[in-house]
Amino acid sequence: MDRVRLAIVGCGNISQLNAPGYLRHPLCDTVPERAKRRAQEWGIAPRIYSDLAQVLDDDGVDAVELLTPTWLHADQIVAALGAGKHVSCQKPLAVTVAEADRVAAAVARSGVTFRVTENFLYYPPILKAKALLDAGEIGEPSLVRIHTTRAQRIAGLAIELDPDATVWRRDPGRNPGGVLYDDGVHKYATAALWIGEIGDVSAIVTRGADFLMETPSVITWRFKGRDCLGIVDYTYAPEMTMQARYARVDEFFEIHGTRGVICVTRCSGEMLDLPPVLVIRGRETVAHDVPCDWRLGFDGAAADFVDGLLEGRQPAQDVHAARRMLQVPLAIYESGRTGRMVAPESMV
Repeated sequence: MDRVRLAIVGCGNISQLNAPGYLRHPLCDTVPERAKRRAQEWGIAPRIYSDLAQVLDDDGVDAVELLTPTWLHADQIVAALGAGKHVSCQKPLAVTVAEADRVAAAVARSGVTFRVTENFLYYPPILKAKALLDAGEIGEPSLVRIHTTRAQRIAGLAIELDPDATVWRRDPGRNPGGVLYDDGVHKYATAALWIGEIGDVSAIVTRGADFLMETPSVITWRFKGRDCLGIVDYTYAPEMTMQARYARVDEFFEIHGTRGVICVTRCSGEMLDLPPVLVIRGRETVAHDVPCDWRLGFDGAAADFVDGLLEGRQPAQDVHAARRMLQVPLAIYESGRTGRMVAPESMV
């Protein structure tokens, strides 16, 4: 293979970030006018489809990027793999572990490449923190904390946000949970990238009138085989106006070690006017000014998928890593419900 002919399936909110890393590829959306509008925005003239079956029947398509609602993923992935298409799918992988297992079986028999798009694994500040950690800049890590603040109002929005994108996310018949599932997989994947596999989780999960919000909540765990703990917490500030270009959310990451602390000060949002990566060692603070536009993670994810296909290698995340990331929020919900520590691998 010397080039990849890729179709983008789903032209909703997230396509504005995923698709530009590919460009010049066919578009598919059940609302054809939305696909045409995206093509015009991106300055391309692709083939337009209104049904996934049309894409899968096209021998001129080598691969698909599925940017569709999560509850559709399993059936669409299995169909695409069965048609011999390479598949990249938006996170999370599925809504149940049984669906993930069905996808894994389809991947095993397909002979083509599958990955879940996890843009946080390509975000330059997160990768810089990984490089600094691996270089021993803060010694042996003992704690990872990932804090997320959600807001109702934002300033500086750079993309169109269609409110219909939250309708299916708020449907408990289609989603197992809210932000701890849909957004949380980003955070669990980041923690696993830095330190390793997540062990038994303990969680306090707040459930209010808004199924999606789940704030305030806090999750803790010990990384497997490491003397290192993880903490993920979520808060909501409905009366605060947040500075952000892409979503009503802001994150702050900390990796604490025996010699110091690495901080990633921004990701989806831009609340803090600080360098994106800081290394703090006692009285010494070193700033690292790496590119920090959150969209760059999507560009990196697109490049890795295409390059992986051209080079014959597996891009991150494969189906097994994506399955583990799905098990984490499911274990969190079980812990929140029972008040017990829960092993992610026990979720089946």
